[in-house]
Amino acid sequence: MKPDDLLARMRNLAAAADFVEAIDDRDLQRLNGWDLSGWSYEMVPWGVRFRYQDHAGEATEVLVLASIPQGAAQRASLRTGAGLRVVLTAN
Repeated sequence: MKPDDLLARMRNLAAAADFVEAIDDRDLQRLNGWDLSGWSYEMVPWGVRFRYQDHAGEATEVLVLASIPQGAAQRASLRTGAGLRVVLTAN
């Protein structure tokens, strides 16, 4: 799954948890029709960081999903350049 496709499916922290679980479970990937080859994750205190490596082994994209306080924008996405994207979600 390419970074844009993963980002489009990343609606909230619950969706992020689904991807974390699936990265470690090929059967779950097959069940959902996902190919998460090249993806890894790192749990951080405020969310999860996803890293994508292309076929050459280069880290080309990093997606960070972070929780923000209730009442803030429901979901905001920021592309910071150099392959780093930050997604903020209130749920």
